[in-house]
Amino acid sequence: MGFISAVKDLGELEIRKFAGSRSDELDNYLQLPLPMIQDEERAGKVIRIWLDVDDPAHAPLDVKEIYKIDLVDYMPGALPEEEQKRRYLYRDPVGSNVNWSFSPIYKLGKAESDAANKLAGEDFQWELDKKSRFYKMKHRVLADFENEGVFTKGSTELIMEALVSQVNKISELWSNKKCSYLLLFGIYNRIGNLFLYPGDIASFKDYFKKKLKLSLTKNASSTLSKCSICGEGGTMLNIDKIFKFATFDKVSFLPGVNREKGSEEKVFPVGESCFAALSRGREVLDGSFLDIQTISGIKIYVIPELLLGIKKLDMVSQNTQNFIKGGISVEKQLFRKLARQENSLVFHFLFWEKNQAQERLHLMIEDVPPSHLKRLEALWSECHKIFLEDNSKDPTGESENATLDQGIRTTYGALSSLAGKSNQEKSVMKERTLGILGRLLGGDQVDVREVKQLMVSRFPGLFSDSEWLRFGGRELRKMAAVLDFLSRSNGR
Repeated sequence: MGFISAVKDLGELEIRKFAGSRSDELDNYLQLPLPMIQDEERAGKVIRIWLDVDDPAHAPLDVKEIYKIDLVDYMPGALPEEEQKRRYLYRDPVGSNVNWSFSPIYKLGKAESDAANKLAGEDFQWELDKKSRFYKMKHRVLADFENEGVFTKGSTELIMEALVSQVNKISELWSNKKCSYLLLFGIYNRIGNLFLYPGDIASFKDYFKKKLKLSLTKNASSTLSKCSICGEGGTMLNIDKIFKFATFDKVSFLPGVNREKGSEEKVFPVGESCFAALSRGREVLDGSFLDIQTISGIKIYVIPELLLGIKKLDMVSQNTQNFIKGGISVEKQLFRKLARQENSLVFHFLFWEKNQAQERLHLMIEDVPPSHLKRLEALWSECHKIFLEDNSKDPTGESENATLDQGIRTTYGALSSLAGKSNQEKSVMKERTLGILGRLLGGDQVDVREVKQLMVSRFPGLFSDSEWLRFGGRELRKMAAVLDFLSRSNGR
């Protein structure tokens, strides 16, 4: 329960932070459509489609034409993040196979070569090209707004015809291959010549609320079940609506939860108020406590949990408060930063991968104190000095690279390199390697003998590989450093 409690605490902290400002009933369920990136060259862009309607406040919206198409920055000015979420009115689709979206926003992604054909298909035959952006946009976003009465009949076809006629303009705006783009549909407000974002339009908000209720209450239980967190009764929602790796087809990722076959609460029943806090907490995780730099291809959630609880936040040091507020999203040395926190909090780690709309959980380690990470970093520094030390020194005489982040990366790289060439062998080795990292971070004993046997068994193949031999000496020193690191972690 440590992980779930920590996520809920983060959500409640966020709710309390904005309690005094203008709030909305949807705030706990809104997400940012793109990550916030400080690098101006890679920061997101938004292609705005100004829909001209008779009356923005009247439902359904009777679209007359596209008044204008322009390009703006994704997160411009000093508008707070909470207000940005409200105006975009965005939430990730519930799956990759659904034909609707919560918001009139389509993710174009990074610019591609031959942009016009990518948008409208060869010879503009987008209706026959299911891979074209316009086909996906119509059938996964726009069409359902008309089906549900947000747009008048025929509005979707009018919009698509107008987009095709201006595909070259859109192609020119969709030009930077380093940043991601959104195609966002809003309303032209003649009064003041303003662009109204989805969150400014009552019809779009009503649509969002309807779809949200349907998606959350699907398979929900209204029996006498109680919330797994607070124990209150009422309508129960399943936690797989927040964390997709908590799926119905396997035992829950939560320790000790193993529902009987046929049980309605197949994952983890949660009451509506706790669900709202968890949903808000997940958004905090994605925005501030998600690291994607340490191990290639693996996302890492670092969830801080205050040992004194959020109600006693004022008793926790200013350093911890700053960490909770600032997160880790811009920190390159993740584990070094975590090791330097005070022991007024502990960390929970989740290693996972995203596969389209699905999520795969590889590993979860709970209750890791900063002091343990600091100890591991000290051990790695000793191993690095013996096996990998070079002439790169700082004024203190310590190696610039002897951080726990480097130790984690080196351990993962050395062990994963022992896999065979088939995808299946690589997948198996990835799981074994992550398991070793999990025991290392969790303070459990690592079977070093097994790791040695694995290395020795792979030596004949490696030694016969001329490409590997070019860097073989360095790779062998890395293996020796990893073995020493694992042995030291067991012994002290």
